[in-house]
Amino acid sequence: MRSRRGPTAVDMGGPMTTWRRFERQDVTLEFWEIRQEGIRCFLRWGSDRISGKGSTTILDDEEQARRHAARKINERLRKGFTEVEPPSDPAEAEAGTPVLDVITRAAGPYAPVPEFMPVEGFDQVFCCARTPDHPMGFFEYYVLREQGRTAVRFAVRAGSHQNAVVAEFLDFLCSRRDLAFDGRSHHKVPLPRPVGSFDYALLCSPALGRACAAYPAAAARVATAVPVFNCEIGDEDPEVLVDARIHGHASLPYSDWRRAPYPAVDLRFDIQPSFYRPSPKFKVFRPDDVQKLMDALPTASPQSWLEVRSFRGETLRLQPDTTMSFADVLSVLTN
Repeated sequence: MRSRRGPTAVDMGGPMTTWRRFERQDVTLEFWEIRQEGIRCFLRWGSDRISGKGSTTILDDEEQARRHAARKINERLRKGFTEVEPPSDPAEAEAGTPVLDVITRAAGPYAPVPEFMPVEGFDQVFCCARTPDHPMGFFEYYVLREQGRTAVRFAVRAGSHQNAVVAEFLDFLCSRRDLAFDGRSHHKVPLPRPVGSFDYALLCSPALGRACAAYPAAAARVATAVPVFNCEIGDEDPEVLVDARIHGHASLPYSDWRRAPYPAVDLRFDIQPSFYRPSPKFKVFRPDDVQKLMDALPTASPQSWLEVRSFRGETLRLQPDTTMSFADVLSVLTN
């Protein structure tokens, strides 16, 4: 077993960006690890006899994430776990390795090695075609920075890939390749000219975008950029809502560049009776949920209500006697 680390008291005065590991020797050696990065708490656990598992919890803000991590650590300490030195982190060991080298070396023994080709006309931009003839194939682009140690990535489904449209987006992105690394979780930026049908771009930090989550040694060094419609990301969205929009249930299909607008839908409500549990604060939903809740309103109790917030922050309050149609609400969400 590795050496113990200090007392059992938990010091959580600042953000925890590296893994902390805790072990307990019973019939087997059990381990439990935690890492806080911004609003996210990552967990890994297992034993010397079974494969490890993991989970991620996303909180509303960093203070909540800090308290959540402290609470989880104290739970393990009460169960007899002891903190030990964590094993070496592959992200630290390969911090100076170009991200494309990390991805290339990570190919499994039976998987094809990805081939990154330079994109003509663009400095330090590379593309990899991932089974482009398959219905689910896609093209993966990396706009490099810092001699390739960091990058901004985006992907386009093969069925919606057009060289001219991609070139328009690369023109925009190459002059802003540093923006996703300025310390903010995301930027919603108007495009100087349309990219296909899109009028805005969303640039996400590595933690939010999760562009290379499958490659731990490069995950913290690769940001994400995608073209979006104005109505798809709220003008004042906090990170937790953007995360839900791009990664949550029925999330934004951002690699499909031929799609229709997928408007941001934030709801809070208390409609009785209905199949939906009351939601006292705004959460991310789908347009289908708006229609189902509106269908339940006319026969609900007089005290029932539904509030719909658009990407501009405008809020509509609907009650059982509201005559507004779903088409009218959808118009508010998209315009």
